[in-house]
Amino acid sequence: VGGRVADRWPGVVLGAGGVALCLGWGAFALGAGHPAVAFGLVLVQGALAFGVGSTLISQALYAASGAPTLGGGFATAAFNVGAALGPWLGGTAIAGGLGYRSPLWVSAVLVALSLGVAGVAVLGDRRNRDARQGRTPASWSA
Repeated sequence: VGGRVADRWPGVVLGAGGVALCLGWGAFALGAGHPAVAFGLVLVQGALAFGVGSTLISQALYAASGAPTLGGGFATAAFNVGAALGPWLGGTAIAGGLGYRSPLWVSAVLVALSLGVAGVAVLGDRRNRDARQGRTPASWSA
């Protein structure tokens, strides 16, 4: 299901899924003391992470259609950096005395940062596309 939705509406999966991931990590941090909440959110967060992650990989491959091996390699490398950096930051938060729920907050912050970077990239892409078409910032609202 995730693949079909991602193929049809990748931007929605990335945007809405990213926001849901961010909110889910915060909810998980707040509800981690309740087994039913924690169990449910483990399932939800896993599904969301899989859907968003696989959509990111597919979009990287579409963007690098001229060099799919290189694009796939960079996408995989980026995920490996995140797979190492996230737990390290979570462990650093625990070691810093922020408690055992702090890795969940770290996850929420990392997702929020990635959404911010993606937002800046989308705006930059839109501005570049508008500039190529001869549109100026003054005409954007028109």
